[in-house]
Amino acid sequence: MRPQRQRSALFLLATSALYVALLLYIDRGSGILARLAELGGPLLACVALVLCSFMLRYQRWHLALRAQGHTDIQWRKGLQAYLAGFAFTVSPGKAGELLRIRYFGRMAVPPSTVLGTFIYERGQDLAILTLLGMAAAALVPVFGTLAGLVLAALAVLCLASRWPRLRALLSSLAARMPGTRPRQLAHFLVDGLSQAGPLLQPRVLLPGLALGTLAWLLSAAAFAGLCVAMGLPLAWQHALGIYPLAMLAGAASFVPGGVGTTEAAIVLMLAALGAPLDVALTIAIGIRLATLWLAIAVGMLAMFGLELQASRNDTH
Repeated sequence: MRPQRQRSALFLLATSALYVALLLYIDRGSGILARLAELGGPLLACVALVLCSFMLRYQRWHLALRAQGHTDIQWRKGLQAYLAGFAFTVSPGKAGELLRIRYFGRMAVPPSTVLGTFIYERGQDLAILTLLGMAAAALVPVFGTLAGLVLAALAVLCLASRWPRLRALLSSLAARMPGTRPRQLAHFLVDGLSQAGPLLQPRVLLPGLALGTLAWLLSAAAFAGLCVAMGLPLAWQHALGIYPLAMLAGAASFVPGGVGTTEAAIVLMLAALGAPLDVALTIAIGIRLATLWLAIAVGMLAMFGLELQASRNDTH
């Protein structure tokens, strides 16, 4: 295992251990783990919806790669490479998902293309989460500020990916950075922005937005279903907007994977609707088990499967 992946694995192990320790601490006297054990059926339904959302998100990725000329990628192999990126999704800025560079590289997809597609996907997700979160904006007084930051970030990404002069300026700034490694990373990011530019054409952008929106709606539906199972039915706007808004808050916190901050945002919003604290905590932890930690588990399985295939091919 390369040093970078070793660090990612150690970071994941540390985060997981901390999460479990915090969960055990919260469970003392609240019975959250017992409540989750009773929610086997609803949680399985959540898992099914979230897995479907993963498929839709990969289909967006697949279409983006095809739009960049990579039309010979088998859907199943591409899906496995895409899912492998989730193995280290608990990383700053989700940069661990760029593990996909390793596996799409075996399909002759250049690293800059993978990075550009990643930037395109992240930008779309931010836009979709902001739009869906507007439905529950009244629960978060700072939503306007949060939405403004997201829109500013998206504007910078769009301008940098479509405006060569801005990219040239960024390249010159990257060349002046101290240290060889930071300069290489900065140039790599600028190259990725140039790759993302063609993906902003309507023929690629609109289907991607449709697939991404449907994927996040499935996750929101999983959250709403879990609330109903806990005896907490939500108004349509809260069912639609709370989970996307919590994800947006987690991203804005810059905490890797939004671990802890996303759960806290869910608890605060549900508490504002009058939910008891133990119920809100159970829902927050349950939906994160069925989304974030499911994604990590699926990613690990996909990664180990791809590494096993590679080792078998090397022996033959």
